[in-house]
Amino acid sequence: MSQHFMPKCGGLTLVIMAAGMGSRFGGDKQLAQLGPNGETLLALSVREAIAAGFSKVVLIIRPELEQELKSSLAPMFAGQIAIAFCYQAMDDLPDGWQQFIANTEHRTKPWGTAHALWCARHHVSGPMAVINADDYYGQDAFKLLAAGFKSAPEQWQMVAYRLRNTLSEHGGVNRGICQVENGELRSVQEWLNIRPTLTSDTCSGEFAGQVMQLSADALVSMTCWGFTCSIFSVLEQQLLAFVSANANSATAECYLPSVVQSAMDGAKETRDVFKIGVSTATQTWLGVTYPQDVAEVKQKLMELLGD
Repeated sequence: MSQHFMPKCGGLTLVIMAAGMGSRFGGDKQLAQLGPNGETLLALSVREAIAAGFSKVVLIIRPELEQELKSSLAPMFAGQIAIAFCYQAMDDLPDGWQQFIANTEHRTKPWGTAHALWCARHHVSGPMAVINADDYYGQDAFKLLAAGFKSAPEQWQMVAYRLRNTLSEHGGVNRGICQVENGELRSVQEWLNIRPTLTSDTCSGEFAGQVMQLSADALVSMTCWGFTCSIFSVLEQQLLAFVSANANSATAECYLPSVVQSAMDGAKETRDVFKIGVSTATQTWLGVTYPQDVAEVKQKLMELLGD
């Protein structure tokens, strides 16, 4: 592993991926005021992370979002947590990417969630939680990750949710479907366009280009990960391989679940001891994928968090 991305361990950092374009939503979900007092979902996550003992938050954004996010978050959390911003720049890739493509001018979107986390590497010096800006993970998610790092400081982690509790009534969603044994992650696979079926026990989704059914009680990754800084060496290797394989694509994305799966597969081949602890959330996940989701999320947040 590259030593450049293995800095001395610091306090707990919350990394929020907030550079998404919100194409299905029709706007910047990062700025949508959905909480009981007009808070964004990312502000609610910062509040929960502070309560769990996190000392820093890093927001991965597009440049045009910085001023508005700074003006809303700085007064809200002044003196409570350090806040840093970084950009998901299209050409911020591991050294050597130019051997596969001359430039990134053909790209119409960034390289995915794995690339987003890579762009935060210079701002993290210890264990981190990694989440989406447009999800609400509940009040126990960050406490579960903090407790996991306390008991196993060098172990990667994930907070899982039941698939049935993460669907939208207004269209298909993408989820990382997980196989878990004895509290450890065995596999995670990215399924696309998951929707409820006519029965309450199953869902349909697309995997490897085929439409298949899966259990509504399956555990899923909602991008609530706990990583050590070793993730950046893994990302370095995986992103170079991804750029090599997708050099001419304008839209192909490298997803974090795929990177995690590759790390697990690599450990099996070398027989390294590599464990990813899984905690199952007991509280509600909420998120907005489509504009029609907004009213329901607002109502549920009011019920959960309103005075």
